[in-house]
Parts: sequence; C-alpha cells; structure tokens
Amino acid sequence: MKTCSKCHNEQSLSNFYASSRHKSGYLSWCKSCESERCKINAQKNRDNRLLKARQWREANKDKQQSSTKKWREKNPERLKQTYRQWAENNRDKINAKWMKRDASKKQRTPLWLTDDDLWMIEEVYSLSQLRQEITGIKWHVDHIVPLQGKTVSGLHVPWNLQVIPAQANQQKSNRF
Repeated sequence: MKTCSKCHNEQSLSNFYASSRHKSGYLSWCKSCESERCKINAQKNRDNRLLKARQWREANKDKQQSSTKKWREKNPERLKQTYRQWAENNRDKINAKWMKRDASKKQRTPLWLTDDDLWMIEEVYSLSQLRQEITGIKWHVDHIVPLQGKTVSGLHVPWNLQVIPAQANQQKSNRF
C-alpha cells in the first residue's frame, strides 16, 4: 500500500506507475492524479506540440508518407471505418461535393447530344458496374479529358469516357 502525495488516498501499488528514479520504485502520484497532470500539461503545450509536429512532417515528408502508406496498408478496415465516420459527421461536405460534380456534369453535357449518345453514356456506367461484379474489383468511369481540368476541360460525352480500375482513376485524379 502507498499513499498518493497529490490526493492523499492510500492505494495498492498497482495504482501507481513504476519509476526507477524514486526510492520506492513507484511515482509519488497515483495513476489517476498522474493522468490528470499529463492532460493539463498536454493542453497547456498543445500549440507548441502541434507546431513541432508540423515542422517535423515538413522536414521529413518521405518518412511521413511512407509511414502513412504502411499504416494504411496494414489497417484497411480501420481506414474504411475512419472515412465512413468522417462522411457521417460531414454529410454537408459530401453532399456539396457531389452536387458540385453533378452540376458540373450537367453543364458539361452538350444539348446537341442525341438520344443514342445519352444511351451510350448510360451503357458505359453499366459496363463499369458489370466489370465490378465479374472481377470483384472496383471500376470507375473516367473522363479522359477532365470536366474541370487546370489546363483543359472536357465534355461529358461518350467518346470522352473510359472504364478503368478505380485505383488507376484515383491516381490519375483530375489530370489530363
């Protein structure tokens, strides 16, 4: 049994952290008092810690990226859950993104397209879904010339669409 010098409660040694610096072999504060102290210090030094972390990430971009990549490869389910949770908490941002894309697509779909052209667009999306069902990997419909590119912008027409694996589409992103 040991008495915490902070809260003055007598507790078993399992409620104290081990420490080689102290004669007794344990810290003088119990785990709950020590935890509270650490929380207060972390809050006081929050800005400084965040600044140092940002500086380290900027100075060690390669290490940061490789570490992040390794973690993502080892934890695909946690990553999915994190994205899902973010999407649930940010429904407004998700909706805004999709509505912007939808509006962009509508503005990029020319009025002179025939019914056959519109049918071909639908078929491209059906092909994407069919490939996904057959292969078991995710496929995306990609605009060869992006709808909102930095240097060039394309149209939402059948001859500007291609069905490619999702991973390739995500790597391509919004580039021509």
